[in-house]
Amino acid sequence: MSNSSPLRRTAKRFLNDAQLEQLVYRRRQIETPMLRLRTRRAADLDALACLHGTDKSSYQHGYTCLYKTHFASRRPTVRRLLEIGVGGITSQRGYETTEGGQSLRMWRDYFPNAEIVGIDIHAKAVSGPHLHFEQGDQSDPVFLRALIDKYRPFDIVIDDGSHIGSHITASFVTLWSAVTPGGMYVIEDLSLAYDPRYGGPPGTPGTAPELIKAAVDDTLLRENDPFRPSIAAMHIYGKIAFFEKAK
Repeated sequence: MSNSSPLRRTAKRFLNDAQLEQLVYRRRQIETPMLRLRTRRAADLDALACLHGTDKSSYQHGYTCLYKTHFASRRPTVRRLLEIGVGGITSQRGYETTEGGQSLRMWRDYFPNAEIVGIDIHAKAVSGPHLHFEQGDQSDPVFLRALIDKYRPFDIVIDDGSHIGSHITASFVTLWSAVTPGGMYVIEDLSLAYDPRYGGPPGTPGTAPELIKAAVDDTLLRENDPFRPSIAAMHIYGKIAFFEKAK
């Protein structure tokens, strides 16, 4: 049941968030044996997302289709991935608990040669082979620089953190330098950008869209000025943006 499917749209009219979450959970439990079989046969990112319970799957946001488009060819070469935001009891609630790591486990299983690093402002009990967790604020440049010193470089950075515009900008400004040439930087859930709780209406300084608009200028101007920020390409979708670093 994808986020945009007729069935989900109908369900949202009659069920609250907790009931929808329970419905997704029950469906995942029923389909788990088939999901495990799909992940054994091939590198099926959406099956991994559904299996681990991240909201990136086709059950909810549907980001896995886009991630597959941009990441499938990179699977063997990705050595380090950083994700901002570790989640909670589920990918949508319970953030203040020590639970989380749904998408981190998905990435670990999808990228066979990668170390996966997750950061969150809350302490998380996330551990295991090729999984690393650091507690800190994504808007704190001191914390981020220490993270860079410890783990750099990153082939992929994914911002699924607070979704607050100023935090998104702070993370990008500090972490972009640590992305490998040819690497990717992704910002999720941009549909929240104009919500006053996350940044403000269109035209508000410091929002995620303002960051993207400035990056468009830098991308276009870079062609004739090698000293501009090294964004080779941008891919903007309804709720998610991909920045590709120049080689």
